[in-house]
Amino acid sequence: MALDYALLDVFAGAPFQGTQIPVVMLNGAGMDEQGKTAIASEFQQTETVFIEPGNSAVPVSVFSGKGPQLFGAHTILAASYVAHEMGLTKDEGQFASYLLKQNDQLIESFIDKTDAGPGAIQFARVLSPTIDRYTPEIPRLADALNIDEKHISFSKYKPMVVSVDKPTLIVPFTKPEHVLAASLNAERWASLAGGIYTSELFLFAPGCITGESEFHGRILNPNLPRDVFPPIGNVMPEFIAYLAEQKETAPGTHTFSVDRGSPETRKSLLRAEFDKRPGKEVRCRIGGNVVKMGVGSLLVS
Repeated sequence: MALDYALLDVFAGAPFQGTQIPVVMLNGAGMDEQGKTAIASEFQQTETVFIEPGNSAVPVSVFSGKGPQLFGAHTILAASYVAHEMGLTKDEGQFASYLLKQNDQLIESFIDKTDAGPGAIQFARVLSPTIDRYTPEIPRLADALNIDEKHISFSKYKPMVVSVDKPTLIVPFTKPEHVLAASLNAERWASLAGGIYTSELFLFAPGCITGESEFHGRILNPNLPRDVFPPIGNVMPEFIAYLAEQKETAPGTHTFSVDRGSPETRKSLLRAEFDKRPGKEVRCRIGGNVVKMGVGSLLVS
């Protein structure tokens, strides 16, 4: 049995940038979780998207080599791009829409239509975050991140644990170069682990490495090797909720962009906007560009 797939660069401004996401089309070919996990492991990318038009219950799913995963910003964009090419989206005039389902939540994406195919893609979400302002003291946090305390303490923002999809300790820095230089000291981080209930960190700073964004961001956790820069799309809901929580963020609609990577590695550019209204949930839109890098067939016995 041959399964068609597309290889996409998501949140990319040019080929060979962004996050590589394979999308496998299961046209009439049923497959269990074990099979999808095996295929995701074969691709050896962060995550792999599966589209099953005949599966009304779960038409789109995401897997890594460890099993099923929740949708993140990059996998939503990848699924929307290929769904549009497959004719599965709804025509809305100058754009098309696509509805994804995750547990009991519906996620709607919007795809710009161009003569060359799918254009910029954006999706909308309503956020109901949980905020925890109790975090380790900045000197201990700086020690655990192998960074000078002043690179955190002089930021206008403060560390905070935010949970939308996954609890994330968000740590502000003063400059992108300090975000790039940070690394986890295993022993010092272990001494902090009992005081917080997440091992996922998102480091950010005003500024950029691409010249196109207001912020630079990076995910860290104890399982990541040094100098690895994984996709940050999965923590964008938490980061947006963090920004909306700031007292300096006035009610209204706010737009920003954030880049990811290093000068020597692949770079991503994510664009977002959110609505902050007193007494209401935060509504946000997250988007970017997708570059189709290749297509092929996967031979599955």
